Formats: sequence, C-alpha cells, structure tokens
Amino acid sequence: MFRTEAFFHVSRGLVFTVLLLRCVPFAVAQRHEHMGSNMPGGMSRPDGVEEKDTLKDFNHALAVQATTQQIAEFQTLVNATAAAQEQLGFIQRKSDKNSRPAFSALDQVLEDARAKNRRFQQGFSEPQKSGLKDLTKRLDKADSDLEQEQQHLERAISSEAKDEISAHLESLEKSLGSFSNEQLALGREMGITLASGQDLAFNLPASRSSVMIGDREISISVSGSLAQVAAAGDMRTFTLKMSADLSDLQQNVMQIMSSVLDRENNCRQRLSLRNATIMSTPPASTLALSLHFERWTCASSGQFQTELAEGDGSVEFTFTPTVDGSGRLVLDSNVKRIDGSGMVGEELRSGDLSADLGKHAAGSILTALLASSDFERTLPGAVRSAAKLRNARFEDPGAGGLAIAYEGEVQISNEQVSRLASQLNQTLSAQGSSSPSSGR
Repeated sequence: MFRTEAFFHVSRGLVFTVLLLRCVPFAVAQRHEHMGSNMPGGMSRPDGVEEKDTLKDFNHALAVQATTQQIAEFQTLVNATAAAQEQLGFIQRKSDKNSRPAFSALDQVLEDARAKNRRFQQGFSEPQKSGLKDLTKRLDKADSDLEQEQQHLERAISSEAKDEISAHLESLEKSLGSFSNEQLALGREMGITLASGQDLAFNLPASRSSVMIGDREISISVSGSLAQVAAAGDMRTFTLKMSADLSDLQQNVMQIMSSVLDRENNCRQRLSLRNATIMSTPPASTLALSLHFERWTCASSGQFQTELAEGDGSVEFTFTPTVDGSGRLVLDSNVKRIDGSGMVGEELRSGDLSADLGKHAAGSILTALLASSDFERTLPGAVRSAAKLRNARFEDPGAGGLAIAYEGEVQISNEQVSRLASQLNQTLSAQGSSSPSSGR
C-alpha cells in the first residue's frame, strides 16, 4: 500500500486556542511570582522560559499556517510522492528489473512529484518563506539527492547493468523516503497534521448507505477506528471498532413494522399496528408494539362476514445481536412482556402469534444491521477482505437514541497499512474534510 498522508487543517481559531492553553502555565507561574517569588524580572516560569518565547511561538504558528488552498495543494503533492513510491515498489517486486516501460513510468511519476514540490514552495507568502526556511532547505536537499539518484538509475538502465540497477533502486528508495519525510515535516510545521503507514491508529471516515426495509428506504451512517495491538514481522494486528447510527430506522420503525406486520384474513383474523417504538437497552434493543386484533368468520361462500371479537394488546421484544463462529451476524429475539386480556392476550400468549411477530420484526431489524456491518460498504478497500467481525451490541448514543457498536479484528501487512493511509487521504481530500484521520 503506498503512502499517502491523510490530513486535517488546523484552523486559526484552533491554533490560537492551543497556544493559549500552552500559555496557561505561564500565567499561573507569574501569578505565583507576584505572591512572593524572587524570580528575576521577565521570567514567569521556574524552568527559565520567558513569556516572549511563547508569544514568539504563537506568532510563528500564525505566520506559517497553511491556507485552505495550500492544504489541497499539499495533499496533491503527497499523493504524487506516494504514487512514485508505489511505482518504485512495483519494480522492486518484479523478478525482471529491466522493464523499460516500468522504468519510464517511474521516471514520469518522480518528475511529477518533484515538480509539484517546487510549485508548492513557490506559493509561499513572505512570512512563510522566512518562517520555514530551515525546513525548505532540508527539503530542497532531499529533492537534490533524489534527482541525483534518479540520474544514477537512468545511467545504469542505459548500460543494462543489472547489479547496478538493483543497487540504485535501493538508493533511490532511501532518497525517496527522505524526500517524503521532509515533506511531512514541512506540512506539520504548517499546521497540517498527517497520517502515514507508520501510525498506530486510524480514524475511519464516516460512510453512509441506504437499505430498503419493508416499503421504506433507511439511511445508515457508520464510523470507525483502528488501533494496533500487535506486530510480528511484516504483519500488524488492529482492533476494529465501528458505530452505526440507526436513528433513521428508529424514526421510521412504525411505518416499517406496519408494512411488515399488518395482515388481513377476512375469514379469520385481522391484525393492525397502532404504534411501534424501538430503543437501545444495551447490549440489546427493545421493540414495543401496540396492536389491534380482530377475529372474523365467514359463510362458506365468503360473501357474509361476521366479527366475532376484537381487542387491543401490546407486546415487547428484546433483540440481542451475536456473532457466530463463522463471523456471521445474527439477531436473537425474545418476548419481554405481553399485555392484553381475553382473546388478544390468549393469541399473544399462545406463542404462535407472538413468535410470528417476533420473527418478522427481527428480520426487518437484521436487514439494517447487516447493511451497517457490511465491510464492503463501510471499510476502505485496503482492509475490507482482512476484517473479521467478533462482537456486536446495541448502544445508547444518548437521548433515547438507537445505535449499534461492532468490534472486530484486522490483520494486514505494512504495505496494506500504507495503502490504507493513502485511501484515507484521498477520501478526506475529496470531501474537503478538516477532521483528523489518524493518531500516533
């Protein structure tokens, strides 16, 4: 997986807040000084850091902070460098290291990455040029080294010296890695927080999908995160945590259940739903149904109908999600409470009616859960096939809402982790997101 770096833009307000918080210890220490400290004038901390140093840091952060346009340009730049790394990795994995088309493609992506790097720096304001001069010098040096290694490789290719080609590919990989690292250092200084294949945690961007349940289209939003728990050789193991917002299901549960449960048999029974609500009762959910039940009889011709009895009742079901040994999500249904006297109570307590209602209701809820836990819909491509579902439970997001949490495991190679970072970057860049996508 090639390394593209996900990012978020630290707004001016956030920079001010962070730096203001950094100033708090200074203010506290200064207050203590006025209360009797004998520290020298101009000093506000016992470690000797002057207040003007903090103000200097604050002014520097504002001066070099990336604009919205620069953040977009930086993302394009990092993507170009990642494309060069991917092409280089492709050549190194090939048994035939003398493929002219592959080397031609490598030369093109390297030139593209270096050109975008130059254009990015040319767009700096004067304060940025001044505040970032040390970092840009290091990046320029990395760019120069990369150009040299690129030329060495081209000469080795021209002479068809296979041993030299392999050696220069390794040198080019190191130079390209340094070039990438200097880019990332520059981005961090400009307030662009980056993620890479070396990160130990990733926040997955929210995905939204829809599913038809009964006669209603339900929208489901899913977000998640990955946190590394183990590493062995080239393989890394992450815990996967996901949360699905089922509020749209909750708001439309009456209409969904009506389309699923309402039934009419003119010569036997008629069942209509008066009300339906569902809420989280972790680790399960509780569905409450209010019903109107009628029993009818008909003449043999079916033309004459007689109502024998009618009544109202209610039943509550608990639905508990579980994951079986094969990683398949299932939903267990149990009757929690039945209210109803006479015929209605008898029908519900007899088992057949309540079991039938629970079966159909659970099937509808499970449709939403399967959509929200479908890794093909909810996870980046780099980890879809490697993700395994381990556990599921309903959770209360607050205010009586409805959500479900999933836990799983992902075991992927270092290359796949880098590809994951690249895909997260591309997604966030396309969305124009300003939210962090990784943690270290």
